[in-house]
Amino acid sequence: MSSLVRVGLLVRSGENPQPYGDAVAHGDGEAVVLTAAGNLPDNVGGLLIAGEGAYESSETVPGALIQAIEGGFPVLGIGWGMHTLNIALGGQPPIRLEGHGDPFEKPVKHPVFMAPGGKVGYTIGGSGWVTVPSAHTHGLLPAQVADGLLSSVYAEDRVVEAIEKPGREWLIGIQWPAHLPALTPKGFDSLLLALVERSEQQH
Repeated sequence: MSSLVRVGLLVRSGENPQPYGDAVAHGDGEAVVLTAAGNLPDNVGGLLIAGEGAYESSETVPGALIQAIEGGFPVLGIGWGMHTLNIALGGQPPIRLEGHGDPFEKPVKHPVFMAPGGKVGYTIGGSGWVTVPSAHTHGLLPAQVADGLLSSVYAEDRVVEAIEKPGREWLIGIQWPAHLPALTPKGFDSLLLALVERSEQQH
C-alpha cells in the first residue's frame, strides 16, 4: 500500500489529466483522478481542480469541489479550476481576454503583481512584480470575483491572476500553468508542495 498522500484530481472534461497528475507527484503526492459526476473519495485529503480551457456558463460545478469546500479540504484551482472555484463560491463566469496567450500556443511571458500578505505570496515566498507564463483566452476581472474572496495577484490590465479565501481555509485559484513547474519562476512550485502538505494534515 502506498504511503504517498492522495490528492483528488478533477480535470476539465476532454483534457488530459497526466500533466496535472505529474504536478501532484512533483509535490510528493499521489493523484486520484475523479470524474465531474463523482464524489470526493474518503482516501484523499485535498483537491486539485484544473484545466486549460475556460469555464462555460452551461457547466455545472462538480460535486467533489462542493464537498471539498464544505468539508474544509485544501483546494488548488488552476485555470479552469480557478474559474470553477470562483463560481462555486458565488462568483461570475470568466470573460474573454486579449493579450494573455492561448492554450494551443507557447505560453507568453506575462508580468503580474503579487500582493503582500496573501496566501499565494506567503506560500511562494515573494511579493511585487514577477513574470509568469500565460496561456489563457478567458479570465476574471474584479467584478467577476466572488464576494469574500481576495484577489491576490493581478496583471497590468487588472485581470485577476489569483484568488484566495482569507482565514484558515486553504482555497486558492491561480491562472498561470502551475502544473508546469519547469516554466514557472523559482519557488512557484511551493503551491503544489503546500497542497500536498495540507492534504496530509486532513488525515
